[in-house]
Amino acid sequence: MPAVRRNPIPFLIFVLALVGLLAAYAFFNRTIVSRYVAARHVLNRRSEIRLSLTVDHATGPLVRETYEMSDVEGVSASSYRVAGRSGTTVTIVERPERTLDPDANVAFFFGKTVQDGIWELTNRPPRGDAGTRYTVHVYQFADGQHGSRDYTFTDPHYWATTGGHQFHITLDKNKPVPDLLQMTSTVVVEPRYAAIVDDFRAFGPERFRKKSADARTRAGARS
Repeated sequence: MPAVRRNPIPFLIFVLALVGLLAAYAFFNRTIVSRYVAARHVLNRRSEIRLSLTVDHATGPLVRETYEMSDVEGVSASSYRVAGRSGTTVTIVERPERTLDPDANVAFFFGKTVQDGIWELTNRPPRGDAGTRYTVHVYQFADGQHGSRDYTFTDPHYWATTGGHQFHITLDKNKPVPDLLQMTSTVVVEPRYAAIVDDFRAFGPERFRKKSADARTRAGARS
């Protein structure tokens, strides 16, 4: 009795289909895993924002005021500390929280200060009312990179209205020594110092600003 010959084509089709399914599974599984890893990387990416304004008073009932704000992984925190010449120090602390309230959200506040030039301003010499000195600090860590800036100035109203002089010297190749009497100057008015101070003063929900005002009164009161 002759042997029955089986048609190999269905078996080859089955093998090819199985290989195709395995290849598709491996591809999509790798895609899903890579997307999961990327998503976890974004979720676990550390972000940090820290800002502060220190106000030093040479005279008057207050010695120093310090505003501090931070946003770490989306959690906002803030504090205000004031020291009086009488020796009294009062600190107001807002508990850390995740909030969408623009008055209490430090990331939102940071965006406002960036618009107002917090990264672009620099030290200024004492001008105007030099009895009060302002020191700004800003720090940011994001996407694996970080940066910071510190600068000091006095009388933001002076810089916003009067400003300083910027001198220009015209060099002439026929005159190796410039004629200093022919210097020209322009007045440089910079309102952003006042804007940054106003941003810090206005930060926080109403309860925080009220407690800060009460703290100034307590610290400034004579013992």
